[in-house]
Amino acid sequence: MAVTVLLDTHTVLWALMEPARLSTPVRDVLSDRTSNVLVSAASAWEIATKHRLGKLPEADEVVVGFIDHLRMFGAEELAITSAHALAAGRFRIDHRDPFDRMLAAQSMIMGVALVTSDPVFGRFPCGTFW
Repeated sequence: MAVTVLLDTHTVLWALMEPARLSTPVRDVLSDRTSNVLVSAASAWEIATKHRLGKLPEADEVVVGFIDHLRMFGAEELAITSAHALAAGRFRIDHRDPFDRMLAAQSMIMGVALVTSDPVFGRFPCGTFW
């Protein structure tokens, strides 16, 4: 069954570096070539930022070959639009992480589930899947 999902940043990292940490339903979706898997440009930004700050020292290969790695598991990059940015900035939720806000906005606007194990997304008007 074809589904479209947006991956949270930790899901991208786990899919690339520690797939055993993914839930079985998430692994099933990622291995199903009929699934449309989206990865936000915000995740690339977040990974590169955290790597630069020393919070993700093990992500060298992910940063260098980000687009190639996405293609390995059939993911498509989702650009950030003005509509996404405006929605992320307008959420009346006390949560300061700009990456989380962007991913929630993109999930909401695109009408797709955000694949995440992070409970913070329960506060946003977006669907989640784990």
